[in-house]
Amino acid sequence: MRLIKSRVFRNIVAVGTGAAAGQAVTFAFAPLITRLYSPESFGLQGIFLSLVSMLSPLIALRYPMAIVIARDYDEAKCITRLSLIIAAAIVGLLVLVLAFYGSNLLRLLGAQGLGSLIWFLPITLFCVALQDVSDYRAARLGAFRFVGGVTVAQALLTNLARLLGGMIAPVAAVLVIVSAIAPAIQSTMLYIGLREHRISARRFSLREALAILQKHRDFALFRAPTDLMNAFAQTAPVILLSILFSPATAGLYALARSVVNLPLNIIGSAVGVVYYSRLAEMSRDGQVLLPMVLRATFAQFLIPGGGLLVVSFAFPAVFAVMFGETWRPAGEFAQWMALWVVGMLANIPSVRALPVIGAQWIHLVFNVIIMFGGLSGMMTGYWLHGTALAAVSGYSIATAALYALQILSYLQVIARHDRIH
Repeated sequence: MRLIKSRVFRNIVAVGTGAAAGQAVTFAFAPLITRLYSPESFGLQGIFLSLVSMLSPLIALRYPMAIVIARDYDEAKCITRLSLIIAAAIVGLLVLVLAFYGSNLLRLLGAQGLGSLIWFLPITLFCVALQDVSDYRAARLGAFRFVGGVTVAQALLTNLARLLGGMIAPVAAVLVIVSAIAPAIQSTMLYIGLREHRISARRFSLREALAILQKHRDFALFRAPTDLMNAFAQTAPVILLSILFSPATAGLYALARSVVNLPLNIIGSAVGVVYYSRLAEMSRDGQVLLPMVLRATFAQFLIPGGGLLVVSFAFPAVFAVMFGETWRPAGEFAQWMALWVVGMLANIPSVRALPVIGAQWIHLVFNVIIMFGGLSGMMTGYWLHGTALAAVSGYSIATAALYALQILSYLQVIARHDRIH
C-alpha cells in the first residue's frame, strides 16, 4: 500500500500508462500496415532507423540528460541551448559525410534501395535532439502525465500517416519519411504543452557555458559512447542480416524487434525516466540508493520479464495470425530475442543510477563487451548453421548472458558508492 501511494509509483504509472497506450495504438495499426508494405520495405525502414538509433547518442553528446541534474533553472536552460548548438554542428558534419560518401555507405549496408532517402537522416537526428531536450525538460518539471498523453498522440498520428500513406503508395519512402518526422511531432507537442513553465533565464558568458560543459563532461565522455555501443549492439543485427541475407530478412527482424520490445518501450521508459529523476533527488539528499535499485531490478525481471518469456512460446503462431503467414519467421526470431529483452528490462534501474553516482565509465566498458559478444554470437550461429534463425539465436543467447553479468556488476558498484558516501 505504501508503494502504491508513493510519488515514484504514481509517476511510473503516469508515464507507463501513456507509453502502454502509445504501444497499443502502434500494435493495433500493425496488422493493417504489415499487409500494405512488403518485408523489403520494412527492411529498408529498419536500416534507416538503425542508423538513426546508432547516431542518436552522438547528436548532442547526451548533454540533454544533464538537464535533469542541473543545479538550477538557469543552468538547465543553458544546457538546453548548448545541446541544440552541438546537435546543429554535428548534423552539419553529417551532411558533408553524406555528400561525399553517401552512396558508398548505402552500398556497404546493402541498402541501395534507400537512395536519396538517406538525406532524411540528418533531419531526423536533429529532431531527435529536440525530442531529447523536451523529454528531459519535462522530466525535470515532473510533467509525467503530460508526457504520457503526448506519447499516445504521437503514436496515433504517425501510425495513421503510415496507414494512409501505404494505401496510396506502399513503398519504403513512406515509412522512412514518417519515421523521420515522428520525433519532431513529439518535441513540438511537448514544447507547446509546457510553454507555461517557461521563465526567463539569464544569459551565460562563453566562459560560463564552457564551464557547464566541463562540469557535465561525463555525459559526452562516457554516456554518449556507451549509448552508441548499446545502440550499435541492438541495431547491428538488422544491418548484418541485410548484408548476409537480404533486406527482406532484415525486415522480418525489424518487425520482431518492434513487437518483442513492447514491454521495454512501455515499462522501460517509465521506470527509466522516473527513477532517474528520483535517484538524483535521493543522491542530493544523501540517501542510499541500493535498496530502491534492487527492488526495481527484481520487479522488472519478475513481472514484465517473466511475462514476456511465457508469451514468447506462442510468438510464431501469433505473428502468422496478426500480420500474415509471410511474417511467421519474424515470430521465430522474436522467441529468441525475448531473452535479451528481459535482460534490458532488468538492467534499467541500475543503469539509471550510474550517472547519479558518477560511474558512467563502467557502462561504457560493459556496452563494448556486450556489443562484441552479441555480434560474435550472431556470426558464430551463422558460421555453424548458415541460417538467419541460427544467427539471431546466437546473438540473443550471448547478449542475454552478458546482461546478467552487467546487472550483478552494477549492483556492486552502487553498493560500494553507498558505503563510501
